[in-house]
Amino acid sequence: MLLAYVALSLSDALRWSLASRSSGKGGASASSFFQLSPATDWFSILKFIFKGRFRSNWGLIRLVLPFMGLGFGSILKFQNSFEDYFIKQGISINVYAGNIPPDVSVLGLISTTYLDGFFDTWTQQLLNYPRYATRWKMEGCTGDCSVSFLPGGIEIARKVGPLLNNTILQGGLFNQTESIMIESAPGLVARFDPVPEGFEFDLEEDCNVYQTPLGDALQMCKRQMGDSVAAGWRACPSITQITRGCATRLAWTKTPIVSKTLFTAYRQNATTMYSQKDLSIQHVEPVSNPVRVPMLESDMELIWERVFRPRQFPTQIDLESINVTISRMAWKYRTYTEFFPDNQMHVELLQNFLSVPLQFAVTAMQYANYTLALPEEKRTFPPELLTTATGGRSIKRFVSQPWTVWVFIAAGTLVVSLSGVGFWWILSQPHPLPKPSGIVELDFVNRVSDLQKQSGEYQSPEKFSDLVQDISSRKQYSAWQIIKALQERRLGLTPMELGRDSEGNRRVVPVLHLLSDDTGFESLIATNSASSLKGNSSHAGSKV
Repeated sequence: MLLAYVALSLSDALRWSLASRSSGKGGASASSFFQLSPATDWFSILKFIFKGRFRSNWGLIRLVLPFMGLGFGSILKFQNSFEDYFIKQGISINVYAGNIPPDVSVLGLISTTYLDGFFDTWTQQLLNYPRYATRWKMEGCTGDCSVSFLPGGIEIARKVGPLLNNTILQGGLFNQTESIMIESAPGLVARFDPVPEGFEFDLEEDCNVYQTPLGDALQMCKRQMGDSVAAGWRACPSITQITRGCATRLAWTKTPIVSKTLFTAYRQNATTMYSQKDLSIQHVEPVSNPVRVPMLESDMELIWERVFRPRQFPTQIDLESINVTISRMAWKYRTYTEFFPDNQMHVELLQNFLSVPLQFAVTAMQYANYTLALPEEKRTFPPELLTTATGGRSIKRFVSQPWTVWVFIAAGTLVVSLSGVGFWWILSQPHPLPKPSGIVELDFVNRVSDLQKQSGEYQSPEKFSDLVQDISSRKQYSAWQIIKALQERRLGLTPMELGRDSEGNRRVVPVLHLLSDDTGFESLIATNSASSLKGNSSHAGSKV
């Protein structure tokens, strides 16, 4: 905006400077004068240029201004954004925070009810939940690929101590802070790619069917593919479920799996800023490169068995939790595939389900720790989770690509330099410019010769009123006719004596005269030289 204002101011000053020239024909063509006016819209300028067969250099320069603004705006917006920036204004404490790959050895220490509660709750929304996950960028992830970063969340951060049941929000240490920053903590990246073209599960080897006594069922499939795991799922169809045939009429388990994805996990350290008010992630800054974490089919099998099958001596609430989890997940699958067949939410549900162990592996270890279920040698958390939590506040900061910054600086410098050269040329002319009022139309009217009460022998060769009458009398009154009339005339700015002021001093002001294109400017200069204006500029109210 500032650069555009400078350029517009230059064009306005330039037209008055051109009009005050005395060399050659003197003055400036009326066409160029009005093309340089900030009051002339760009569409009209385009008409001037077209009518002049694209020989109007001033019009082309004036027309560049909107495109210059678009260019600067495009550079600023290209892959640029505003991000939250942390300012430290509070206490720092040592904490255990972040995420680590799941340790399946602790699954036996956690009740089925707890496990099912987490999977049932977070299958619907985990990767879209702002407290736990944020969208991430990774090289090679395009199209249907999606990546999410799981920094752990402020809720699972714990104060350092023998028992990990004290959150960092206990004790009021961060009550007066706006944001909390967890520095350089490990996080996990969940990447989901489409399975290779033509890939199909072996329904006998790769898949298991999990049923409930209430007549509902899920089919879950998995296959190891390097360090990744291909996973798929489906639920018993509505018709089969309503007639309680999910366990007996297994034709629904024999068709190819439609909902499937390729799951890959990475470890990556990052500094994360959270809102103290709602605990949501405000900003994540990676501090290391991602490192692939092998995802094992055997671990996934064990987790699924713990979630969907009763243990050796189950309690009634464990059985009910399994039934509810299977039924709710099956209902979600049927809802999205049968009523919203064009939506990929059923795949997103699977991705959320696969990510639950990544997000809550630390929570499982914390639970086993403060219930003293862990062996003593495992009660101390890995040192990589030891970091600091700092209170402070956040502000928005503009972030851009380095090349866009340099292009913007170079382009801005060029525009300012050219504008400076233009103003220097104007100031170096022998004819000082009239002082502008800031109102373009008023400046023009104030200098029109027809409205001046002239003293002296010289009168303008043509009046502006004659121009208006000429235009209005033409067969067609249009912008094209006005432009044609202006191309036949010139404008000259010359000092004229308009009487004397109350103190008896000569009152000289710049007056804009209308000339025919073949009329010289010498007669105006002969009677009222430019030096007259310069010498009396203090009386004329003019300013260089």
